[in-house]
Amino acid sequence: MHKLYTPAATLLRSKLTLFFFTLLFLASHTHAADNPHMIPITLAARVQAATLVVEGEVISQQAFWDARHENIYTSNIIQLYKTFKGSPAGQRIELITEGGAIGLKKHVFSTALQLKPGQQGLFFLAQQQEFQRTPGSQFGSTKAYGSQQGFVKYRITENKAMGVFDRYESVQALYQQVAAQTGQTYRTLAPNLKLDSGLLKETKQQQAQADIQAPVITSFSPTTANAGVGAVLTINGTGFGATRGSGAVEFKNADDGGQTFVRPLAVEYISWTDRQIKLFIPSTSEDGGTPGSGVIQVVTNADSKFSSVTPITIEFAYSNIDFEDSSFRPILVDKDGLGGYSIQFAPSMLNRQPAQEGFRRAMNTWVCVSGVNWKLGEPTQLETAADDGVNVIRFASSSTTGAGVLARTISRYEGCSNGQDTLFWVSEFDMEINSSISWQYGPGAPVSKQFDFETVMLHELGHAHQLSHVILSRAVMHYAIEFEVLVRDLSSADIVGGNIVMANSLGENFCEEPPMQVSEEGQCNLAPEIVTLQASFTGTNAVTVDWTSKNERVVANYVVQRSPTGTEWTDVGTVSAKGPNSGTLSYSFVDDNPLPDIAYYRLRVVYNNGSFSYSPRVRVINPSSLRSLRVYPNPINEENNTVTLLYLVENTATLDAQLYDMSGKLIHDYALTFRDVNLPVELDVSNLPAGMYILKWAEKSRNGQVKILKR
Repeated sequence: MHKLYTPAATLLRSKLTLFFFTLLFLASHTHAADNPHMIPITLAARVQAATLVVEGEVISQQAFWDARHENIYTSNIIQLYKTFKGSPAGQRIELITEGGAIGLKKHVFSTALQLKPGQQGLFFLAQQQEFQRTPGSQFGSTKAYGSQQGFVKYRITENKAMGVFDRYESVQALYQQVAAQTGQTYRTLAPNLKLDSGLLKETKQQQAQADIQAPVITSFSPTTANAGVGAVLTINGTGFGATRGSGAVEFKNADDGGQTFVRPLAVEYISWTDRQIKLFIPSTSEDGGTPGSGVIQVVTNADSKFSSVTPITIEFAYSNIDFEDSSFRPILVDKDGLGGYSIQFAPSMLNRQPAQEGFRRAMNTWVCVSGVNWKLGEPTQLETAADDGVNVIRFASSSTTGAGVLARTISRYEGCSNGQDTLFWVSEFDMEINSSISWQYGPGAPVSKQFDFETVMLHELGHAHQLSHVILSRAVMHYAIEFEVLVRDLSSADIVGGNIVMANSLGENFCEEPPMQVSEEGQCNLAPEIVTLQASFTGTNAVTVDWTSKNERVVANYVVQRSPTGTEWTDVGTVSAKGPNSGTLSYSFVDDNPLPDIAYYRLRVVYNNGSFSYSPRVRVINPSSLRSLRVYPNPINEENNTVTLLYLVENTATLDAQLYDMSGKLIHDYALTFRDVNLPVELDVSNLPAGMYILKWAEKSRNGQVKILKR
């Protein structure tokens, strides 16, 4: 049985009980809801899984290509100060993170740990074995366990420690929590002078607080804005200092729900006086996070700080490229010669028809609201995410995506400079989905701690559309979502953000990259009244189509349509509407003359004024047609010398086949893979002489033989 829930009618935000969140907080110090990218990993689990738990500081970085020139990575050299678990060989170690920039090429992994020189914290590390030669391999090469969750960052001036999901009131409190897990205290490898001086400085600041004129924010404007588009924030008040010096404006970090603050790049500041600060609202930061909604904070050159009484609301963030201490807005271009980007499913996606349909629906939603030129191309045999010009959507193990990561998008950029400005464009994007997650692919709602596939795909495609995280619960780009939650439409903020990216991508550019063309191929005329649609064979010669509607006020009737391919449609019946009615209504229609094998069904919703709209489609396969080999043409045509095999399956199946001549001699042995996209397989028989042959086949418990005549 196949069902479909349409976006406009299925915004569902299931709430977990307060009791559950209380238990979760006590167990793992979690301060944020489950993230669309990640599932929280407790401190105990990180300590247990890591081979090294160390305190350190990033002192240098160098980007490099892997040996196959597929992806860019960054070698981070970490100066070690303390070890809580494991015995490092020296006082420095290499940490490999995904993404980086070499020349004017940059790779950004949406869930990768991003580090900056000077950052300190606690690292949960495991030995990396993927790369044999790296820039810092002489120190011993590692990777972070749990990606972003493999680092708890220190705010030295405040003596606090913060991770993606956990927060500690002091660095010492973190020490105690880790020691409770390891059963031993830390061992000092080298003095941490910055941390020690920071603690002393904090004490002196507290003692002298009464004598310091703290900054005061009296107002700021705008109070609602967007990040990364050149919007200017003006902050009024007193005590900011005559010049900025090392002072900063800090925003809540949208990547962790505002647990931490992030600082804009120096280039974003326009002016700074004792009474007023002006700066561009950025989508990049010194810390690698994305500025989001919440109170803003002014930090003076003397490290005195003050927060605004009211929050700023950042509705969307245009992903900017941080390159050589400046930020640039990337554009979308025409990479496939057809106006944009062709997306291709890897074999791991071809084995999951419901996942394909869920992705298709999510992609269609973005295409319809912004005109982004995405289209599904032919499947690919590639099962890797690489800088190869192919936009691959694939499933991958958690060892690839990172422990606790649901899915990630890899945006690949290229750029050019005209001497005065630099332009970056998206040359390719890939998506990797954690195969070990409990997914609800749709059309039903997620249950029993499932994550909704279409919701996560909408979010990941938002990254491909060049939108970053926000702290705005209604937005698809909101940093967090609970499991068992279904959000399959876009907020007005998501739509405005997507449209601005598109507007910036149209027209000529000085790099002479072909601009993106607005797509007109989306299935956008969707009926908001349709809540669910399902179709199933209820006999060998009957398909029952069931659907429910809601707020059916001006519907005249429903036309049931059928297609063998999902593209060209034929009317097969009409059902009168039961409305007007503001509640939920149920309908059923029986197709007594169905297509023999595979069919798609949809509804054309006809309104009282003669206008119409459509439901999304659903697919149905005749159970009697499954796992039965068909061979055609038979006899084989002399013109093409090929024979086609069709073997309908719901999951990937390997069919072993042997071709014999009539004397019983084995001519050829085949291992044929059939996937649930149910594309036929062609065999070249041009080297066979004319005559009769026998094709024997077997797949699990199924087997048979077919006589084939070649003329």
